Amino acid sequence: MTMQTCDPLQARQWFKLREAVNFAVVIVGFIVLDAILWPAAGGFIAGTVSIVVMFCVFFFILHKRTIGIECPHCRNFIETNTPWVCGFCGAKNQRIDDFPFVYRCEHCGAEPKAYKCHYSDCEELIFFTNDQLRINYAQCVNLPVKSKPVKRDKKMEVVAELNEGIQVAKLKVEKAKYDVELKGLNKDLEPPSKEKTAFEQLEEYYKGMMGNEDAAKKWHAAIDAEFPNDPLEREKRHEVVKQWMANKL
Repeated sequence: MTMQTCDPLQARQWFKLREAVNFAVVIVGFIVLDAILWPAAGGFIAGTVSIVVMFCVFFFILHKRTIGIECPHCRNFIETNTPWVCGFCGAKNQRIDDFPFVYRCEHCGAEPKAYKCHYSDCEELIFFTNDQLRINYAQCVNLPVKSKPVKRDKKMEVVAELNEGIQVAKLKVEKAKYDVELKGLNKDLEPPSKEKTAFEQLEEYYKGMMGNEDAAKKWHAAIDAEFPNDPLEREKRHEVVKQWMANKL
């Protein structure tokens, strides 16, 4: 399939004149071909062959020929038979041979004044009119939308961080209050401790005192064994054990 390239500002005019130009080309071609074949094949055969040939030329070549434009920004060629989305109604245009983006929308009839270049390294607007309208432009059906970076507000970030810290502190205070209340509740729910009998109290006291006595005896024996030839150090350490026993009485 051949492609006709033209300036973007002339693309719409060329598309509208396409049918007339194609008919003119077919008529001229028929006359020339018929004149060439007439002497060799006769009038009927020459006319029939010329009609068939020019019919195929019209419907399979000229009618399907696309218009190509060059992006003034990236210098890449773009074929106008690209499926596109109307910037006015948002509808997709699939009948691109009859309704390319340089012509008009097949749904709402609006004529786009610009097309967004579908090359990823460009994506600039290609204008079809001199007024260069930058809204309601046409674009490729599957062209991804670039999201604009969100500008960070440092003051709001600081405020948000402080609010988060306040909320955490409040939660900690609430938890501490609940822990105190829970501890008091558990204490209230505990069964009262059983009072020990006189025998049990004496037994506890006896074991404690005898345990102290046994511990003192073991320490006295250990001191004698460790310092058999040092009476002064031995006496000092025995006094420490005796003082401990006196505190326990």
